[in-house]
Order: sequence, then C-alpha cells, then structure tokens
Amino acid sequence: MKRIELAFSHFGLPVSANRLINDCLESGNDICSRADNQGQIPQFEPADGKTTWHLLNSVVQQITPDRKPVFCEWGSGLGQATLLASLIGLPATGIEIEEELVEIARDLSLEHAIPATFIHGSIYPHDNPAPLIDYTEIDLFFAYPWPGEIARMIELFKQVAGNGAILVCYHGGRNFRVLQR
Repeated sequence: MKRIELAFSHFGLPVSANRLINDCLESGNDICSRADNQGQIPQFEPADGKTTWHLLNSVVQQITPDRKPVFCEWGSGLGQATLLASLIGLPATGIEIEEELVEIARDLSLEHAIPATFIHGSIYPHDNPAPLIDYTEIDLFFAYPWPGEIARMIELFKQVAGNGAILVCYHGGRNFRVLQR
C-alpha cells in the first residue's frame, strides 16, 4: 500500500451540486439540533460539501483522468459525497448503518434526480450475513471517519480492496489522506 500525494484544487461548483450541498446542510442541521430523546443520531457529523466536491474532483482529475472509477462511500450518512460523486459522473454507492440516514439519502437522490445506490448496513463484512457489495469491484473508496475509526477503515481497505483501488480518508477542513492498494 502506498500513500498518494494529491494537490487539492478548486473546481467550479455547478448549481445542481450547490443545491444538493445546501439541502444536505439543512438536513444535517435538523438532525444535529435534535435532543437525545427526539431521535438524535449518535456520531453523526456531515462533511463539508464544497470541500468534498473539490476533493473528489481533484482525485478524479489527478489519479484517474482517463476513466470514471466505481465509487463507494463508507459511512455515507446523508449521501452527500456519494451524490456528488455521481454528479461528477461516477457510478456511486453509499453504505450507511443508520437506516434513517439511508432513507434521507435516497430521498435526496430522488429529489435531485441524481442516480446513486444506498445500502443500509455495516461496511464491515463480518457484521453482515451476506455481502452487501463486492468491494473488489470498487475503484475509489471514500470515508469521513471518526479519529478512532481511521486505523480500522485502513485495515478494512487492505483486506477487501482490489489491487490499484484508492481510499480517500477525509478528516475535515483540507485534511485528507489518499492511499492506493
């Protein structure tokens, strides 16, 4: 496994991406403002949409400029990164353990007419009785992990990704790590 140096670049933000980001921000704010006894979702922290847009475009332009990689977001939450990847033109799937977030992501996909697949379940194969997705068919993995989950996700990537697959771990702000198997 090797680390890939990536130059973070700015890309134009289409109206469709901007509308999606704003809708995700509004939905995220609604969820985060809930009281514990009103359905607050533990460990829910949406990524910055505009930074995610620029980061995904940077990866596609610099690492896979000659093809559209198959995309999978681990812990997709509201589906923002998955839907942005689809807007870039990538076949995109998000996996999320919180069923309510999967439903919101599917609704956003329909509302914005952005094709994407959202799967309810754990990203970890040992948690599932049947495979949710064949990870060897994924070219580009994306995760916005909690600090305590980073090592576990990297280990999962080492175990399940095919040769040449890429993992983008976004850590907030302009902090990210890009690894290739």
